[in-house]
Amino acid sequence: MMELRLKPKVSGLSIPLEAEVISPDVIAGKTLREVEELRVYHGNRAETLSEYFEVEGEVAAEPGEQLIVVDGDVPWVKYIGAGMTAGKVVVRGDAGMHLGSKMAGGEIVVEGSVGDWAGAEMAGGLIRIRGDAGDLLGAAYRGSPEGMRGGCIYVEGSAGYETGTGMRRGLIVIGGDAAPFTGAHMNGGVIFILGRAAKRLGAQMKGNGSLIICLGEVEELLPTFVYDTTYTPTFMRIYLKTLSEKLGIKRAEEYIGRAFRRYRGDRAVGGDGEILIVERG
Repeated sequence: MMELRLKPKVSGLSIPLEAEVISPDVIAGKTLREVEELRVYHGNRAETLSEYFEVEGEVAAEPGEQLIVVDGDVPWVKYIGAGMTAGKVVVRGDAGMHLGSKMAGGEIVVEGSVGDWAGAEMAGGLIRIRGDAGDLLGAAYRGSPEGMRGGCIYVEGSAGYETGTGMRRGLIVIGGDAAPFTGAHMNGGVIFILGRAAKRLGAQMKGNGSLIICLGEVEELLPTFVYDTTYTPTFMRIYLKTLSEKLGIKRAEEYIGRAFRRYRGDRAVGGDGEILIVERG
């Protein structure tokens, strides 16, 4: 892949910078000069990318051949990789809100933490976050009927409120703890929680096929989730092997062959989703 490097010229902006242009789909096929002149928005002002970043490296002809490296902490930059369909973006530090929102393909790696709405309504691709994620990871935007519809998000740390709200398809893996309302309004897809799951897990979960798998402690289940059985799911081996081999979560293999308690709900809305909680000991 051809590497384009963006080095921040500023830090700690009080007003976030909106930079949807930091995407292989936008940058591929342009000259370095054209990349420098790409439009970004700081508050109500339209400015150029070069006012905030030093731009150097190579530009590929096609998005799938483009690697963009943001070389430093940019928690003040919103919409990095938004809507991308191919290629790769690496952020060597923290990133701001809406990272990878509505992306359909390619890969984003954040070596630090991310703000709210990362992967919101994404349809494909992979987002890997080495640190923590803010609220509404992989969620539906307010007023939208669907959240994440495909792809994979892996947060090595913890995730904030309402992760996976309105999720329809895809996979979210939380290596640390999950805040309240994870999987709220979920109507498909799979969420793995390796750490502690907080209250109101799966609130108003609806669809048959919605699945939350808890490998750590669960603070409290809603009373509208009904215990069904304790068993060893045959499909769990496939999921755990995928976590180990594709995402590098080697500890996932420790749970192969373990029994799980299955709860169905949310009965408050006539839901038939499943929450699986590993048996301890």
